[in-house]
Amino acid sequence: MARNGNTYSRVVWTLKIALPVIAILMLSSIFILSRGVSTNTAIPFAEKELEERIRDQQVSNPFYTGKNEAGDDVRVAAEVMTRDPAQDDIAHLDVVNVKLTTPNDTKIYLSSNAGSFFRNEQKLYLEGDVFVETSDGYTMKATTAWVYDRGVHIVATGPIHGTGPATVLKAGHMEIKRQNKGGPMQIYFTQGVDIVYDPKKEE
Repeated sequence: MARNGNTYSRVVWTLKIALPVIAILMLSSIFILSRGVSTNTAIPFAEKELEERIRDQQVSNPFYTGKNEAGDDVRVAAEVMTRDPAQDDIAHLDVVNVKLTTPNDTKIYLSSNAGSFFRNEQKLYLEGDVFVETSDGYTMKATTAWVYDRGVHIVATGPIHGTGPATVLKAGHMEIKRQNKGGPMQIYFTQGVDIVYDPKKEE
């Protein structure tokens, strides 16, 4: 009986370790955790470090690269990814950076202090000093932002303060999306929009 009890204890202990690891691996499958490392290369973690990662249920420097349905190149990177203790399909991120490059080479950058990735719904939530910058000269700061469908639709909530070509603006809500499929990404401001245009700044 004692032997059977020890076997049961070992099984329970193994499951306590294995199940959170499986959840992390499922979340990590959305991100590319190796930066082009050969499959023949040994795992670059000491045994002690690997045990700490398993115990903490977190991954350092995860990133994702791919394309969305509109053909945009998408890259998402973070300093740390941690599994949500209550929901296996949610990962929490520290220091998040997003880069979106459209087929016509327009670039949109987003960054924040923190965020959450919802794997089942394919959406990313950003909060804490959210910055949005576009390659055509707009820079905005928002309170929070949602990135839907890997960058097809971006929604930011305010107060939003920003600058553009010869422009200073503020608003309560901002969306970046296409008016029609295959069209260019456009920025829409709503809710208390205040825009000051200074043509002298274009000279």
